[in-house]
Amino acid sequence: MADTFPKGFEDLEPYADWAQPTEEGRYNKRHDSPMAEVQAFYDVMIERAGDALQFLNQRPLDDLRPEEQRLLDLCLALTEAAVAVEMFKRPDPPYLMPLSRLRPMHDGW
Repeated sequence: MADTFPKGFEDLEPYADWAQPTEEGRYNKRHDSPMAEVQAFYDVMIERAGDALQFLNQRPLDDLRPEEQRLLDLCLALTEAAVAVEMFKRPDPPYLMPLSRLRPMHDGW
């Protein structure tokens, strides 16, 4: 996809599959990824999230172009990676309730 992310964020292309449009999708991506992949995504996004959020803050949230929405979804995926890296030290902690038992009701803006 040529325009996956807005101009200036082309370096995030290798992580496009992390830009899941729902909380459930982001949870599953983290849960199903090897820790090395989660760590690599986290390391890149922790550096780029500030620029991405500054860019997105200039646009109306309810009128994002598709490539802007994917950038927002990528920023939201950072929260999933962050808990795996900073708290759990693994992508799939066995002591948490599976998301399949708790359905997010707020995925739609």
